Amino acid sequence: MAGWDLERFWKELHKLLQNKRRGKKTGMPCVDNSKVRRLVIQNHHMQHIPEDTMDMPEVLRSLNIVNSEIQNMAPLHSFRVCRVLCIQDSKVLINLNHLGRLLHLKYLDISYTPIDELPNEIGHLKSLLALQLIKTGRDELPAAVCSLTQLLCLIAVGFKRLPVDGLGKLTSLDELQLRDVVGRIATKELVVELGKLARLRVVAIKFSEELVKSLQKPFVQSLFNLKELQELIVYCKSSQLGATIWESWEPPRKLRRLLIRGIRFSRLPGWINSSCLPHLYFLSLPVYTVEVHDLGNLARLPELSYLELGAYNWPPGYTVGIDGFKNLRFCRLNTMLKFHTGAMPRLEDLQFTVSAWLGSVEVNGVPFKQLSTKDVVIGDLDFSLDNLLSLEQVIIKIDCFNATPTEVQEVEAAVGRALEDHPNHPTIKVDRICEEHMCDVESVKTNLPIGVLLWKDKSDANFIRLLSPYRRLQEAIFFIYCAGANMCEVKKVEAALTHAADVHPNHPTIQLIRVNTEQMLSSSDHSDTE
Repeated sequence: MAGWDLERFWKELHKLLQNKRRGKKTGMPCVDNSKVRRLVIQNHHMQHIPEDTMDMPEVLRSLNIVNSEIQNMAPLHSFRVCRVLCIQDSKVLINLNHLGRLLHLKYLDISYTPIDELPNEIGHLKSLLALQLIKTGRDELPAAVCSLTQLLCLIAVGFKRLPVDGLGKLTSLDELQLRDVVGRIATKELVVELGKLARLRVVAIKFSEELVKSLQKPFVQSLFNLKELQELIVYCKSSQLGATIWESWEPPRKLRRLLIRGIRFSRLPGWINSSCLPHLYFLSLPVYTVEVHDLGNLARLPELSYLELGAYNWPPGYTVGIDGFKNLRFCRLNTMLKFHTGAMPRLEDLQFTVSAWLGSVEVNGVPFKQLSTKDVVIGDLDFSLDNLLSLEQVIIKIDCFNATPTEVQEVEAAVGRALEDHPNHPTIKVDRICEEHMCDVESVKTNLPIGVLLWKDKSDANFIRLLSPYRRLQEAIFFIYCAGANMCEVKKVEAALTHAADVHPNHPTIQLIRVNTEQMLSSSDHSDTE
């Protein structure tokens, strides 16, 4: 029992039971052990429970065992009227034999606790409303779970095999959390079965597979059926481009929390606005491009308090005004914004990224661009962070990729100066990322990725500056990412790189390696295919 010595508890319970027996023999009044309805055992290491207390399960309604090493607990079937059974962080292997006899059980939680097996008779628990099984050491969740048609909540974590083809029978569910959904077949079945669970309010699923576009389509089609949805959390492997069907989804106006990982949208879906989602308070979404009107839509979400937006293309020099983000408390972006006095009036935690490099990288053929760069930071020291009046913590990540040590140090000094006069004196943390890929100015050889879509309109000066930090350069290898570009644009970039090498003091040799040529545009390419 939390906060009470367990030895003392057993002594008192022993007296209670003795009084009960004595009363039966003498006819004298006795203590009614039916009053012992709930037992909590927490953070105790007793291995044995006194034997004469073992008739207690006959009346116990709720049993909670947390972080315990009890080994001789009464068999489960003796807890005949138990309605709540919760075993968490047990150090002892739990035997679930005869689990199916607990016909009154409403809530079953076995978390971070090893069990010998999960018997099929779990399907006998027809009164069960909530089932939570987290990392029990078992690989398979039995199909019998799908016969628990009264279930309102199912949380299953750590199973390699799930009966996903039968989950559609659990039509009473309003909360479904599954981690991990393993295998392409299981993934394909689940995205279809999900659409049969029309009462779902909370969906949290982690797929171990890539959710490719051919799977995203039936998944979104299932979401169309979930009119009561309030929380959608999706994790999947890799970084797949979001299928166009997402744009046609009409999420319920009740949606309050949206988190997606592993699917990157080309743009922020148009339905993320105050008209469609007036109650959205939590948004975490990866996209490629954020436009000015997207930031305006986000600013007008009346209840938004948590925003995490990972994007590669941002409107440069965007300034946040005082008319939006009224309730935002946490903001994480991989760019730097400016702020009018009184903007984001409740913001407490701000995290953003500054790139101290000049270069380009691509993911799925889409370039990263318009990140906050060293030139922006050094050229304009007015971060205006002192206009965020409730700020308590700032975390700044400095992307060191292809930057010199001096450039990185300049950025660190600039961001430090930007916060030294803030009236709240917020805590500040500066982290370097990709530090292992910093530019070695003494290097005689370098490899650089170049995205044609990003560089095709750059001036010769930008190409020249790309090589200028390498004072001793003798050889440069450029990986030319051609996806989405035509041959004319590819050749234009290659010519500019050749010119940059020609004017470098060392006249280094260069090697141009084309990448993603199969994704280049031809004169016949006029449409976006999935």
